Amino acid sequence: MIKSFLLHIIANAVAVLASAWLLPNVFYEYEFISLIKIAAMLAVANALIKPVLKMIFSPLILITLGFFTLVINIFLIWLVVYFAPELSIVGLSAYFITMIIISFFNFMVSAIKDKKN
Repeated sequence: MIKSFLLHIIANAVAVLASAWLLPNVFYEYEFISLIKIAAMLAVANALIKPVLKMIFSPLILITLGFFTLVINIFLIWLVVYFAPELSIVGLSAYFITMIIISFFNFMVSAIKDKKN
């Protein structure tokens, strides 16, 4: 379990770097400690806050056929950006594409983890 959490932190760190490199509206101060802090905050938000939000908004998720989970994911990224001044994202499209990049990297870690089990 700890190994999986650490893999997700690494995936989040790589995803933040990829977002900052690919998107012009994502600004990140390149410091290793701040990158680990941001990645850990994303991992904790996905592990603790996301299930609670999905449970609270489950009727809305059902009505929108799952599309409201995109809003939840973007909110979690906004929350991390709010508490981490080293990362700045400007514009809804930058949040959306950053969410896709982070989700992709986390999906790859989960797929590799499930394949090994």
